[in-house]
Amino acid sequence: MDVINYFSADYQAARAKFLEAASQAGLTVENHQNPMKGPDGGALFTDVAIWGDPKAERVLLANSATHGAEGFCGSGAMVGWLRSGAWRAVPKNVKVVLVHAINPYGFAWLRRVNEDNVDLNRNFVDHNAGYPENPDYDALHPVIFPESWGPDSMTKMQTAFDAYKAKHGAFALQKAISQGQYGHADGVFHGGNKPTWSNLTFRRILENHVLGAKHVGFIDYHTGLGQYGAADLIASGERGSPELERCFAWYQNGVSSSALGNSTSPSLFGVIKTAVVDILQDAQVTSMTAEYGTYSVPTVMGAVIADNWVHLRGDLDSPQGKEIKAQTRKAFYPDEDDWKELVYLRSRQIMQRAVNGLATA
Repeated sequence: MDVINYFSADYQAARAKFLEAASQAGLTVENHQNPMKGPDGGALFTDVAIWGDPKAERVLLANSATHGAEGFCGSGAMVGWLRSGAWRAVPKNVKVVLVHAINPYGFAWLRRVNEDNVDLNRNFVDHNAGYPENPDYDALHPVIFPESWGPDSMTKMQTAFDAYKAKHGAFALQKAISQGQYGHADGVFHGGNKPTWSNLTFRRILENHVLGAKHVGFIDYHTGLGQYGAADLIASGERGSPELERCFAWYQNGVSSSALGNSTSPSLFGVIKTAVVDILQDAQVTSMTAEYGTYSVPTVMGAVIADNWVHLRGDLDSPQGKEIKAQTRKAFYPDEDDWKELVYLRSRQIMQRAVNGLATA
């Protein structure tokens, strides 16, 4: 089935499919080379495909691999959108900008984070204004990043997590760990202490291809939270804001909001949408995170924590290291045909709804 072939086994294959699909569709492609190399020694790129009137006032901006290991999803969705010819239905008053692998290092190395161990979706804070505090993460960090990885450290971590959940609840634990933290560079969900290469590259893409638009629809592809294969459309905007209302009007079904407290994700520090708002100050921005479910929160969170440990203190080539990397890949990319079919079908619907919303904005 063609849908299955839209997805790839690794970063290099995904990039090749995206470039081929963009070329066959006649899209202009821009390449940004990351300074690092992939595990195969190959070069790493963020590729941008552009279609439509350069001066269009309405722009659909879709982004993949903010969290590198989640890039399989967004890549497959974009490749399918191009190969299927869905792009031909975009009206002439809407320009399309597809960002493939904004965090190519994480995609290639099967890491959510970038080459600096930074979570890109926590990196878009004002690094000159002081950082948000997360004392609950600070207290949990010693068990999240233990000296050794084994039954004893797993027991200590689970005991600490269970105690926190008993006092505050499971969702509060998820928030404490994943909201973002800026005091432990060796920890998970670390937002970094300066703008990363991907942060600066994304801003440059916005300045080159989106700046000047009056209406922008932003879709950021993610995986790991929610029901298997289902899309939680996490709308942006504060409670009662015009942006939040537009998200509900455009996408209608499956829309949630961290501001309303009904999404699979808590509110986060330093998300990538911040750059869109910063740079496109004169534009009406409608931002949405397409979060596709894989497995349970404890399973996915456990994979994030284990992956962090094995890269910083473990041995990637050991049986333990290989097992952890396999768990990381599966947590964010189930690599099952039914999952791919669900992801692509919903993605195509989401892209069309965004185009429809922009066309009439």
